[in-house]
Amino acid sequence: MDNTIALSDKEATSHAKTAVLWSVALYLIWTFATYLLEGRINLLQQPTVVGRFSYVLIANVLIGTIGAFWVLQFRLSSQAARLAQLGLQSGRRTMLTILAAVLMGMAYLLIVRPASLTPLLVLNGFAQVLTVSIAEVVVCWAAVGTSLEWLAQSKGKLGSVLVGFVAATTLFSLYHLGHSAPFNQVNMMLFLLVPGVLTSLFYFISREIYATIIFHNFQGMVGVIGNLTNPDILNRPLYPLYFLMFLAVLALIGADLLLARRASAQN
Repeated sequence: MDNTIALSDKEATSHAKTAVLWSVALYLIWTFATYLLEGRINLLQQPTVVGRFSYVLIANVLIGTIGAFWVLQFRLSSQAARLAQLGLQSGRRTMLTILAAVLMGMAYLLIVRPASLTPLLVLNGFAQVLTVSIAEVVVCWAAVGTSLEWLAQSKGKLGSVLVGFVAATTLFSLYHLGHSAPFNQVNMMLFLLVPGVLTSLFYFISREIYATIIFHNFQGMVGVIGNLTNPDILNRPLYPLYFLMFLAVLALIGADLLLARRASAQN
């Protein structure tokens, strides 16, 4: 019996390490897809409906959200992670943390004070960035960050969290190599370490993925609005953008329920 248990533990560890490798591979694939569908054609500054749909649905929904949760379910199945460690909490805690994220995000807006904050511009900026923020948080923090945190568990709780913290922040900055200018420039990527650190603080303290996405999105919205060469692009109703936001949120919730929580329940 003891030998059987040891073998089972060894298999679980092997599967968990494989899931870590898949997390890193997913990050690289997602970054390359971002370059092909966004950075290569400078989509941020020269947006098209077809380009935006392709970029959001392939890079961020299919790879960055559904693909990332597909990897996370293996970590849950191998008992290398629990839902709470990944940031998937109960409904009550999620709602309370989302409220805190919204309040902190609004405070951030008041502190940074972008040049323009018309309601329509804010709505469109929030909708445009949210489809990307979901993938950024799920891939960099929930998938890769917690994977490396698990690998570093021998360093103790604080040490392993620090490893995940640094890894997620750094990888978030580096992935912007795949984006349009000015986000793919070295000085901008260094600057993006600041929102990366703030998001890491929020994620590893709250351990709530939905609220982290919202908090992260407020920061991204300010960045995108501030770097638009033509702000009028976001000063009119953009119904395709709202549809994409709906699909991205639907994919997030669906992947959470059908992949992560189902895998945890079966385990």
